[in-house]
Amino acid sequence: MTKVDSIGNNTIIPKANAVNFKSVSASPQRTEFDTFVRQQEKEQKNAKRKQNLMYGLQAGAMLAIIASVVAAFKMGGGMGKKTSELKEIWSDLGKSAKVDELALPESLNKFITKFKNSVENPKALKERGGKPVKSVLLYGPPGTGKTTFAKALAREFPESKFAALDVTSLGSEYQSVSERNLNKAVDMICKEADSNPNKKFFVFVDEIDSVMMVDNSLSAKHSNDMLNEFKKCFTEKLGKRDNIITIGATNLPINVEKGVTLGGKKLDRPMLDRFSEKILVDLPTKEQIANSIKYHYKDSPLVSEALKTDSKELKLLSEFLAKTEHNVSFRTLDSIYDAAASSVKGDNAKVELVDILNTIKNKQHELNFTDADFGKLLKDLGKI
Repeated sequence: MTKVDSIGNNTIIPKANAVNFKSVSASPQRTEFDTFVRQQEKEQKNAKRKQNLMYGLQAGAMLAIIASVVAAFKMGGGMGKKTSELKEIWSDLGKSAKVDELALPESLNKFITKFKNSVENPKALKERGGKPVKSVLLYGPPGTGKTTFAKALAREFPESKFAALDVTSLGSEYQSVSERNLNKAVDMICKEADSNPNKKFFVFVDEIDSVMMVDNSLSAKHSNDMLNEFKKCFTEKLGKRDNIITIGATNLPINVEKGVTLGGKKLDRPMLDRFSEKILVDLPTKEQIANSIKYHYKDSPLVSEALKTDSKELKLLSEFLAKTEHNVSFRTLDSIYDAAASSVKGDNAKVELVDILNTIKNKQHELNFTDADFGKLLKDLGKI
């Protein structure tokens, strides 16, 4: 083999020193640059291999997500809460109180008479140019017995059925799922009502303000679409069946004339106007509190007679609890009954007035009264 030297002369390389380039993958004389280039190529190949692996994992994960979404839609649930997971909507009215067992204000007693006359005599009402009450909105502070009243009203009608529709539990971050859940629940109620035309069906919509509020924010589409869907169900499904009465309830303090809440938030006027009757269920009066205490204890043998009758002690206690600043609801009274009962020691010991007073004193911060206020109550009761 001939080698050309730096001056162009030919030099013969002996065969013994010849190199077989076919068996070598690189130049026999590797420079630092060659090493650098090859290192870069190696690193690039490794990086590309890792990238391909990552793409593969991401693609697999995406396929898994798509598969789960497809499965969810096949089950009827979409991408959020499955409609098959809707809570039981029918309630057992046999366990609820009757109207005559409730401590109702005169305004609610008058409404019950009007309502029953309206629903039970639709023909006569029509001939007089009117129409039956098909929907009622109950509003007022929490714990005032709106749900209890709605069930008691339903019990006034033989074999009536009561469906509790909690619109907040039907919601989802996905708009289509919320609407589908709502429609499924309403369709379930309407199907039952159509199958039993002689029965009255009461649909109680708790926290109805969640679908009655006007939302003007930038992200309002979801809530406003849910509002429109609810109005559609309310009017075209529930409202078109003579044996369905819809009762909405909200804890928000609202001005029904202006259609706004106490905080100035607007309610959807057309939705508000769809309710035939709008009734304030306020905190109980002193008469209601006294009646509630008497009724609660009437079948309790281990309770003092002073708490079961129209005693002077019961009158003074009720007047104290009914003061506006104390914000006492029926739910508050229930907590007082439970706490007083658990505070009494001994198998045959009775709940006395003093046990109720001690329980109230322990709730001083919650009921917002001063030591002087409580001291006056004790003095009036002759306890100090």
